[in-house]
Amino acid sequence: MINKNIIISTQPVEQAEKLSSLIQSQDVEFIKMPLIKTKTFELNKEIKNTLINLSIFNYIIFTSKRGVSGFFKLLKDMKLSVNHTSSLKFAVIGKPTAIELKNYGFKADYINPGNTSKEFLFYLLRDVINNCDKILMPLGNLASNFLPDALSEVATVTKIDVYETIKLKNINKRTLNKIDQNDYHLLVFTSPSAFENFIEITDYVPSNKKLSILSIGQTTTNAIQKLGFKVLLTAKKSTIEELAKEIEKLNNKYNTVQL
Repeated sequence: MINKNIIISTQPVEQAEKLSSLIQSQDVEFIKMPLIKTKTFELNKEIKNTLINLSIFNYIIFTSKRGVSGFFKLLKDMKLSVNHTSSLKFAVIGKPTAIELKNYGFKADYINPGNTSKEFLFYLLRDVINNCDKILMPLGNLASNFLPDALSEVATVTKIDVYETIKLKNINKRTLNKIDQNDYHLLVFTSPSAFENFIEITDYVPSNKKLSILSIGQTTTNAIQKLGFKVLLTAKKSTIEELAKEIEKLNNKYNTVQL
């Protein structure tokens, strides 16, 4: 019998810490089981040549907080800075990314009003990008090509990998056993790469394993469903704060059922 509702987070450590702090007032057991970690790439010739020539770009588009931090770390390593002028603007996929950009002293000129890459693309094509524009996209090595490929049809796009996503294989066996025995309430996933790694580790297949999944957003949900698994709930906004709200609602629901 489960005494407390058990939430298992597969997020990177720093994200899990934030989610844990947001739900600490709730009567849950929060278990951290990170499946990925990220690190900034070392400077290479491609990155150096791109950063030296930032003045040729009209837009720098960020699709994640990690892309922002990786980009500015590499700039710092080269002892360079960004000249944020009327000819170089920032576009970001959501408010958390805009806040991360602000932490480095810059305000986003354009913030995606939606929650998905498709909505971001529609917004950029409708209100921002012109045919002659040159765009820089600092990304992770496992980032989807959907947005840069689509933008490349109307503008000149340069991609640079500024951070690497590493799949972790040394996972706590006790936590995996809880999942195997369905001794939990929610599995939290915040990236396609985390779920892909989870399946690689467990060898679960949809026909013999039902999972209770809370997803941070539609991109992650789509990746999970593509592998044949169902998602219990997708957060309305792709933020950790929204995940905390969904956990609170589900926790209250589970507690009501147990009464």
